Amino acid sequence: MNIFSKVASVLTGATLFLSPSVKAETHENHLTLWDSLEENGIQVVINEPEICNEDDINGFYIPSHNVLGVCQDNRKILTNTEVEWTPNDYDTLRHEAQHAIQDCLSGLDNDESELLFDEKERFIKFITDILTEEQIDLIIKSYSERGASDEVILMELEAFAVAALNDPLTIVNGVNQLCGD
Repeated sequence: MNIFSKVASVLTGATLFLSPSVKAETHENHLTLWDSLEENGIQVVINEPEICNEDDINGFYIPSHNVLGVCQDNRKILTNTEVEWTPNDYDTLRHEAQHAIQDCLSGLDNDESELLFDEKERFIKFITDILTEEQIDLIIKSYSERGASDEVILMELEAFAVAALNDPLTIVNGVNQLCGD
């Protein structure tokens, strides 16, 4: 059964946005997430010119190098200058941090990742409880059009759901528990 069938078969029928005025606490909590990632062996970069030169790239995680990047919405192209963070930038950091956790599950310093939810039923319930059917369809379509495998699409669905559900301090706990020595 392919990814479309897996997800569609259990749908019976969000991305969580922060308020436009982002509180200082929100920024500090995301800096704590950033620090936790680095303390656990994951390099965090911002507005990496070699990767963040496309308008449609929000971020990336490279498991073979343990590098996480955020491409800020209002970045200046061809520089790695940090600019004011947007709600989407924070969401991207949380999303990519989940990819780092997926990498930690199989051990850092390799090119493998695992889903946090390894049981199919639990995974699908988690995804469908957080993301709408439209969001799921959009994620599947978008990544399929880019040639992503079913495994990559499942990783993305999990990362989108975790980023939407969790505040950064919850993800810090996951990073420290799963990525720490």
